[in-house]
Amino acid sequence: MKQEQKPGGTYRYNRISFYLNGALQELDIAPGISTLDFVTKQLHLYGSKCSCNEGDCGACTVVIAECREGSTAYEAITSCIYPAAKLHGKHLITVEGLGTPEQLHPIQKALLDHHGTQCGYCTPGFVMSLFACLASVAHPDHESILAALEGNLCRCTGYQSILDAAAELSQEHDPSTIVPPWCREVEPKLFAFDQKPQEVEKPCASLFSIDNYLLPCDVDELKDMLVQHPEASLIAGGTDIMVQVNVLRKHFDTLIDLGNLPELRQIKMGRSGIHIGAGVSYSQIMDSGIAKCDLPELVKLCRLIASKQIRNFGTLAGNIGNASPVGDTLPLLLVYGARLLLSSQSSSRECALRDFFVGYRLTALQPGEFIHEIIIPIPPRTAFIKSLKSSKRKAEDISAVVSAIRIEEGGKAVLAFGGVAAQTVFSERFASGYSPEADWQVLAEQVAQEFTPLSDVRGCADYRKQMIINHILQYREAYHG
Repeated sequence: MKQEQKPGGTYRYNRISFYLNGALQELDIAPGISTLDFVTKQLHLYGSKCSCNEGDCGACTVVIAECREGSTAYEAITSCIYPAAKLHGKHLITVEGLGTPEQLHPIQKALLDHHGTQCGYCTPGFVMSLFACLASVAHPDHESILAALEGNLCRCTGYQSILDAAAELSQEHDPSTIVPPWCREVEPKLFAFDQKPQEVEKPCASLFSIDNYLLPCDVDELKDMLVQHPEASLIAGGTDIMVQVNVLRKHFDTLIDLGNLPELRQIKMGRSGIHIGAGVSYSQIMDSGIAKCDLPELVKLCRLIASKQIRNFGTLAGNIGNASPVGDTLPLLLVYGARLLLSSQSSSRECALRDFFVGYRLTALQPGEFIHEIIIPIPPRTAFIKSLKSSKRKAEDISAVVSAIRIEEGGKAVLAFGGVAAQTVFSERFASGYSPEADWQVLAEQVAQEFTPLSDVRGCADYRKQMIINHILQYREAYHG
C-alpha cells in the first residue's frame, strides 16, 4: 500500500559541485532524485531515456568519471537509479557531450556505418556503455564487449550490427582516440577537488519520495548523523532502494549515503583476513588483485550479478544489509566464514554473518549502527569452494536459487542456500551427512527435503527443490573432477 507523504513544503536540497561534459557546475539537487530525472527535468538534456526506471534496460546509461587509486575511472551507470547527489566531486558525461551531427564521435559514426540503430531510443545508452568500455580498455575482446553491453536492451535493431560496430571500434581505436580532450582536461581537476557538499532549505510545491538525503564527508560525520537520525535508512549504491522509490513509490524520511566515503571504499589485507569496505562496488572487487588471488570464487560470482552498469555502483555491503533471502553473495560469504564490523558513535563490534540475519529481511543492526566492513578470512588453498546461481538469464536477473559449498581437506563440509527459506541458511543435513564416501545423490535428496521453499514468479517450490538437488550434484562433479 502506498505510504502517505507530506504535501509540498520546505525541503533540504543538496548543493553539490561536479563537472558536466567538461564544465564545472554548482547546483541544488532535490532530495534523493535520480540522475536521470535531474539531467532531463533540470538540465534539459534528453539523450538519456527512461524506459524501465529500475536499471534493467540501459536506455538511461551515462558515464561517471572519478578518481580511484591514482587514476581516473570511467564507468557506465544506469542513471534512473543513481541518486544525483552522488555526482558531487565527479564528472558526469552524457551522450550530448560526445558528438554533434556535424562531428560525430567515433562510436556514433561506427553505429551509423554498421546500421546499428533504428528507432534510436536505446542508442544513447549503447553509445555510453561502449564509451566506458573503450575508454577503460585498449582493444577489448569480444567477451569484454558483451559484458559491457549486457545491460543494454534493443527492441528493433538486433544486436549483430551493434556488435559489428563495437568490433570495428575495438580494432581501430583505443582510449587515446575515444576519450575527448575535454575529458582529459577535467581529470587533474577531479584529483584536486576538495569542496564539501552543503544542505540548503528551499520551498517546493512538488512531492518528493525522500525528505532528507544526507551526504556525510567522513565516517565520524556519518556516526554523528546516525545519532541525530537513528531510524534513517542507509544507502550505499542505491540499486535496491531507488527501485523501491521509482517503482513501488516508497517514501523515506531520511537516507544517509555512505557510498562515497573514502574510508569505506577500500579493499585491504589484514591479519584477520581481507577487509572489504561498505562502499566497495562489485566492479572494484572484480578488479582487485587481492580478491582475484585469495577470493577467486567471489570474483566469479560478482560477474553474474546484474549488469556492468549496476555492478559499477552496487555494493557487497548493500547485498548484505538488504537481507534478501536470494541475495546473490550471501551463501558464498557464509561458507567463507565472513564477519561484519558494525560501527556506531559509541562502539564497534564484530558479528558473524551467520548471526546477522534474524528473520525475513531482518538483521542484527542496532539503531545508530552501520556495516563498516566485511571481513573474510583467507581460505586455505586446499579448500574446495564453489558457488552456483540459478536464474532465467545469465545477467540482469535475480536468483531463483543460489548456493555455495566448502569442503576442507579433513572432510569438514558446509553448504548454504538462498531462495529456499525466509533467509539464507546453512544445510545442517549436508554438514552432518557428508563424508568422502557419501552417496551424493541420496544426500542431495535428503537436503532437498530439509527446506520448504515458496513459489513465486522466479520458480515454484518443486522447481526450487529440484535446483537444490541439481546444485549438489554439480558440486559433486566439480569436486571429483
